[in-house]
Amino acid sequence: MKHPLALFTLFFCLGIISAGWLAVILLPLYFLAASLIIFCTKIINKKPAFNIFLLGLFFLSGLILARVDTQIPRSHISNFIDTYGRQVYTVKGFIKSQPRYNSGQAVFICRIQAVKGSVFSRACCGDIMVRLKSNKSLLYGSAVLLRGGLSRPYKNYLSSQGIYLMMSVKNEADFIILNKNYGFWLQKFAFFLKEHIESIFSKAVHPLCAAILEAMILGEKRNIPPLIINSMMRTGTVHILVVSGFNVGIVAFLINLMLKALRVPRRVRFAAAIFLLLIYCLATGGSNPVVRATVMAIVFLLAPIFKREPDIANSLSIAAFFILSLNPRQLFDIGFQLSFLSVIFIVYLYPKIKSFCRIDSLKIGFLKYFAEAMMVSLAAWLGTMGLVAYYFKIFSPIAVLANIFIVPLATLITLCGFSLVAANFILHPLLSFFSATTEFTVALLLKTNALLANLPGAYFYL
Repeated sequence: MKHPLALFTLFFCLGIISAGWLAVILLPLYFLAASLIIFCTKIINKKPAFNIFLLGLFFLSGLILARVDTQIPRSHISNFIDTYGRQVYTVKGFIKSQPRYNSGQAVFICRIQAVKGSVFSRACCGDIMVRLKSNKSLLYGSAVLLRGGLSRPYKNYLSSQGIYLMMSVKNEADFIILNKNYGFWLQKFAFFLKEHIESIFSKAVHPLCAAILEAMILGEKRNIPPLIINSMMRTGTVHILVVSGFNVGIVAFLINLMLKALRVPRRVRFAAAIFLLLIYCLATGGSNPVVRATVMAIVFLLAPIFKREPDIANSLSIAAFFILSLNPRQLFDIGFQLSFLSVIFIVYLYPKIKSFCRIDSLKIGFLKYFAEAMMVSLAAWLGTMGLVAYYFKIFSPIAVLANIFIVPLATLITLCGFSLVAANFILHPLLSFFSATTEFTVALLLKTNALLANLPGAYFYL
């Protein structure tokens, strides 16, 4: 097989999908999977039969993982809570996510270790989302004691993350920080770095410009006005407001370039790049596009070390398999679907469109670049327009043209954002120059997007 990992990942996905249709018991599946593993070891040298049974094993693995993922453990907190009453519960746990603050309210995810009700007290597990009326400085990993009411979440995407309960803590007296910390040191460092970069943006540029930078570089969209998000939805360019493979590529390129200029040995350079990419992935929240791009970048960085030729199909398959192994429900997430589908269509459809249109025959450099950019945008648009129309009820013919202008501006803004961070540390006299350049480029991007969105026939609501 030319791309075996792609085929194995496809069968793994089919297994996840089948879990929603098949009412199966796990015990026989475990027995069947164990039998397939033993059988594969016996026929490892018989390629056709071995590959067929291995595909079956990947299908079963996806089916088992999806079934296990839907089962809530007996010790889960949701099994002991009466969400229809007005009981007050006391829970003990630790802050699992980076706390967010808005209008005097802190929001974070808490990993539960114990719960106490009016007539019971016991150890338990699970995650809940907490809303706390407080401006206290909270840190990831801090052990906490909370008291408040518990309710079911009203947003479906929370349950896809394994969050089935929300707690509202109305008084600071019902919130106690305990003298213990459960945080992972690498995650702590990533959050510290993220907060420091956010403070640099907020001090260096206008609040709206800082919000755009935070979205493009750090994956934080909470401060972007809905008007701007809606405008970019209409032009099919809202994807620039999330951290994607493009950002990871820039980070990897800048790290490699800097270490190469310092004459760092190749293997050490690649190892350092992998470590820093992991920190960047953690700092941005580990969204699907970032995890996908980080895994792919790591595979590409490791390939020369192990004297292997990197393959985009296998790298993409590894990224998908890694994400789905951690959370099989991501297969049904629109972000996951759009992220992978756009890359697949760019990789496989763009070369065919380019060859059909004979782009290489163009002699004028500018026209050739413009045509290639349009073909890449067209390939991504063709791959994702069906999903966008289905999920968002909007069809944007202007998207192909809009991305040709918006993506280069987004590239420049991203580079300006990294330049602001670098200038704050080592080139402080240039900070004002980069600030002015960034604000001008952001303004140009927003004006261009608004102009394109207002063109006749730019978009249609379905």
